Amino acid sequence: MSWHYTCNHKKFIDKIALLQEYNASKQAIEFHIPKAYDNYDFSVPPQEPLESLCRLKALELRENNDKIVIWYSGGCDSHYVLNIFLKNKIKVDKLVMVKSGFKQADFEIDQYAIPYAKSTGIDFTVRQPNMAYYEEYYIGKKKMLGTVHNMWHHFRLNNHFENLEHCDTDGVANIFGNEKPTLQFIDGKWYTYFLDVAVTPQPHQINFFCDYPDIHSKQCHMLVNEIQLMKNQRDYNNITKHNENQNFWNRSIGRYNKNSFPLKLITVDNQYNNKDALAIQQAPEHLAEAWKVHKNEMLEELGGQNFNNGDPGLGTIGIFSKFYGISERSTKTVDDLFPHGYKT
Repeated sequence: MSWHYTCNHKKFIDKIALLQEYNASKQAIEFHIPKAYDNYDFSVPPQEPLESLCRLKALELRENNDKIVIWYSGGCDSHYVLNIFLKNKIKVDKLVMVKSGFKQADFEIDQYAIPYAKSTGIDFTVRQPNMAYYEEYYIGKKKMLGTVHNMWHHFRLNNHFENLEHCDTDGVANIFGNEKPTLQFIDGKWYTYFLDVAVTPQPHQINFFCDYPDIHSKQCHMLVNEIQLMKNQRDYNNITKHNENQNFWNRSIGRYNKNSFPLKLITVDNQYNNKDALAIQQAPEHLAEAWKVHKNEMLEELGGQNFNNGDPGLGTIGIFSKFYGISERSTKTVDDLFPHGYKT
């Protein structure tokens, strides 16, 4: 697998196993991304339009796989991927949508994804946990499906149903709409990087926008151009954040011209996002309390220093990849660029 960690000369995909090793060994953690990134010159903008690069990648995936399965959320990233296939008449065998089991929190799937999926005529399935699944996981302490990456521990268990260990992967391209480019402007120079918690990689998962450096580079240059044209320099490092600049971010990389997608509101009411807050409102009180017990058990095992704001419900603290120069060809680490600690 191209996306993975190393710590103490050992390779990891599971974030919890990684943190256990780190706590025991105190050796440095490295987050590795596809090797093609180390050989790619991000300072040279790709000349082809983004749509052309994506069309070629879709054709390649179709040619090299028996089946194409798109994991479709109804959000603008997976919607763009699906429409690349549809517009170019490239066959998609199946769409998979994942819900949390809480109606209030599943508005994106119910109101956007399912209606559009029906309009395409493509075979689709909806995967979701029921209340018995929540009971067995939080109260019965059973492992259940779990996740491969073990990064997120918010209340909703929808991510368990994205676990490809329990899906058909032989000859199947399981395509996810990951991930938008993140940028950093430092000392007059632009860099791009990844956080593990944004990509949430697992074996057999194809991240359509970031597995391939040419597609990623094209989006980076599109975004840099729009930022420099439209924004003040003091705001440069605030753009690739989810909430207040989300529409600008999406439009700049061609996801849409007119917003018709639900915004993803991160960290709402001290919860991971607005969907988690809605699910907790709807959930039986004993399940919400059992989840809090689950979080406390994680804190006892791993310590609060490994979670955002010391809260497992807000996810594990992100680990940086290398930083790749856009203004000029270079490769840096977070310690190279921020010797006194990372700052936005």
